[in-house]
Amino acid sequence: QSGHYGRVNANKTEFMIFDNLDCTDKLSVELHGTCFTINECKVTKYLGLMLDSKLTFKQHIDHIKRKIMKRIGAMYRSSKLLPTKYRKMFANALMLPQFDYLDTIYCRASKTKLAELDLLYKKVGKIALGVPQTETSLAVYKDMKWLPLHLRRQLHLSNYIYRIMNEDCPTNFRNKFRYVSGGRNSNNCNLYVNRSASHKEFYYLGAKFWNNLPPDIRTLSDISSFSKAYKSQLLSSALTDPNYMTNNSFDYLYNPPHITTPAL
Repeated sequence: QSGHYGRVNANKTEFMIFDNLDCTDKLSVELHGTCFTINECKVTKYLGLMLDSKLTFKQHIDHIKRKIMKRIGAMYRSSKLLPTKYRKMFANALMLPQFDYLDTIYCRASKTKLAELDLLYKKVGKIALGVPQTETSLAVYKDMKWLPLHLRRQLHLSNYIYRIMNEDCPTNFRNKFRYVSGGRNSNNCNLYVNRSASHKEFYYLGAKFWNNLPPDIRTLSDISSFSKAYKSQLLSSALTDPNYMTNNSFDYLYNPPHITTPAL
């Protein structure tokens, strides 16, 4: 091969088929007169996401857990040397990004796998605060000013939908949602919810999340104000709502009671 054609390394080339089958296949390919075999893979890493052929994201969550466990070890060993202020900084700077990265994608994993992240999330907060492992989760979230992990994912997806509705996003995402009636400035600015067999489609979840937002928060002028106000409402509600409970279902939306939330 010469000229502008690139060389293909058969040992580094694989393909993936998104299906529910466990068996792997091979593909014979002829390129520029050369024949070689490409093997099917069931898991691959793409932009930091462990992508599996069944889209269960089990491997990605296991990948997150391994990274967090390493940092928990370092955090625990230094917990007696660092004051609470710096343990909190450690948790916010080095731990939270591990939970947050691509969480709007892997949130479609099973409730069992997401619950495994919940356990680590609570453990990080308790080590940062220096409290016993028996401390209640809500008390930890209040002191850390953290949302419960499933509400954190709800906030992040809502932030993304806010950007789309305000055209602060890549152009291919614009005009993918439509209002039920009127427009953004009308009294009824809910979005039409497309039918979805699995309820995992982005346009289904996005419209559902937008419609769950309080009208006064939807109309905030910028993403910073929106995110801060919505986080404040979610956290205040979770701490005071007697009916609050953790739910890791990917299409579950916590609907806070309509209360006045203090600034954090």
